[in-house]
Amino acid sequence: MTEQPPKSEELLKTLLTDETRPQPATAKAVIVPPHINGDDDDEDVDTLIDDLEHLVSEAKRVPFGKKLMIDEDRMLALIDRLRTAVPNEVKQAHRVLDEQERILNEARDRARQMLTDRGLQAQLDVERDHVIARATVEADRIRADADKYVRNVLETLNERLIKAQTSVQKGLETLDAHE
Repeated sequence: MTEQPPKSEELLKTLLTDETRPQPATAKAVIVPPHINGDDDDEDVDTLIDDLEHLVSEAKRVPFGKKLMIDEDRMLALIDRLRTAVPNEVKQAHRVLDEQERILNEARDRARQMLTDRGLQAQLDVERDHVIARATVEADRIRADADKYVRNVLETLNERLIKAQTSVQKGLETLDAHE
């Protein structure tokens, strides 16, 4: 009988030496970065992506291929942590967006108020100018009326003084004629 070529799985097992053969998860010594312990509820996505990169970088290559052998338990734990971290990141992003929207609305309200205040101030300035113009016209009219009144009084006084002077002159002339 001819010998059958070994199956690919058997070939793979025979090609792996003790150095490259993956150890069971319980026996494998794993170097874990300090932030991979999973105790931190506030993990950020960037840290978890770094952990994923670290996990991939420490994985062993399958001989004659581009595939990696990755510790399944660690990968699943990392995926679970990503599942919890992504919603937290999304919530935080929503909080930031809400705060940004609140600040923008507040700035818009302030701008509207400033424009309204400026508009009111402009209206006040226009109204003040109208009041001053009307007051100036009224003052000029009152001044003209007062000047007319004073002129009239002075002319009347002047006429009376002329009459009084004429009477005094006639009285003096009459006295001079009797002497």
